[in-house]
Amino acid sequence: MDSETNLQLLKLMKMKDKVRFGVIGCGVAAWMGHLTWIWEHPNAELVVVCDTDIERAIQARQRYNARAVSTSYQDVLKRDDVDAVSICTPPAYHHEMAVAAAEHKKHVLLEKPMARNVQECDDIIAAAEHNEIRLMLGHEKRFNFGLERIKQIIDNGTLGEVFYLVVHWGAAVKLAPDELIPEGYRENYDWRWKDERVGGGIILDHLPHYVDLWRWWTGSEVETVSAEIQNVTRDYLGNPEIGVWEDFGVVLMRFKNGTVGVFDTGTVGRSLSPILHIGSGLGEWSEFGYIHGTRGHLTFDLPPWDSPEHGRIMIWSLENKHQSDRGWYQVEMPEPTRAPGGPLSPSTNEQYMFRRQIDNFVQSIMNDTQPLVGGRDGRATLAVVEAAYESHRTGQKLQIKP
Repeated sequence: MDSETNLQLLKLMKMKDKVRFGVIGCGVAAWMGHLTWIWEHPNAELVVVCDTDIERAIQARQRYNARAVSTSYQDVLKRDDVDAVSICTPPAYHHEMAVAAAEHKKHVLLEKPMARNVQECDDIIAAAEHNEIRLMLGHEKRFNFGLERIKQIIDNGTLGEVFYLVVHWGAAVKLAPDELIPEGYRENYDWRWKDERVGGGIILDHLPHYVDLWRWWTGSEVETVSAEIQNVTRDYLGNPEIGVWEDFGVVLMRFKNGTVGVFDTGTVGRSLSPILHIGSGLGEWSEFGYIHGTRGHLTFDLPPWDSPEHGRIMIWSLENKHQSDRGWYQVEMPEPTRAPGGPLSPSTNEQYMFRRQIDNFVQSIMNDTQPLVGGRDGRATLAVVEAAYESHRTGQKLQIKP
């Protein structure tokens, strides 16, 4: 297909009222981040759902009134009534599926991590560019209302020049899985812990989120990486059957503009978060961080990823922009939604990050614009992940290669 034909197809797409979707993979990520928001979007239509587990696919079809169901992603890509696909499978399949989707001229919303390594990312980017399709990465934190607010706070100078970023993101579920994994989430954990094809553990799963977020906040790229990684389940608890991959890690990064970032994450230890006091409940994750700048500091505290709440932000600043007493103060946020939810019935609000992410993807297709988070953003995060693993293996601080 030549460029002129492709341009005509894009123009036809812009004339359509709806982007027609196929969702590949109907696990927790699809239920929380894709199916609901495609189904409810005024400019999207859920055409087909696909999963190797036919019962799970049928469940998704019935809940969201999809036109068709399939167990073959190849069949989804062959459909003329599908314009775009959400790929919500484990990362072992991202490379194969994303390249195939691009070759079938389907726009791609690809869950993170983008792939298992940089080479796979490069292949996906090349396929997307060659076939002139939109490629978006599912880094939903860019669409989190509170984290977007932090970007605005940094940009408006309230913190001065940012020089230090730190995040803790942890749970204790792996210490006692039968007791601590909430109902409906066991499979979501099992493949991450046991599947050797995945390509990595908690570092591959979590680090891309904050590499992408910190690149966005600072406007700078990661320059050097140093990491220490542990497999606590295998080496301390004697459970190698669920200890295929690392379950704890600390990564130190230096950005090209001089900012230092420290990221720790794991499934074998959690902290009590500083504002929301999350971390003691069944299966709870604590996720919070600090930002230090030359004129002020900020702390943020987030609920678990499957919650539609915005989190909380507090600031101490020498810039007298908000409070006359210059103490720590809470940034005003829209009222959160508190509801049971869960993977099969997510509750929401208008600023929910997954809703905003789907909208950005739909609009990028309909308006022929670039999505907020593209393939090269996804590649940048995998370059840091690769460097973290290599740093731990060699005991060296590593330079990030372009």
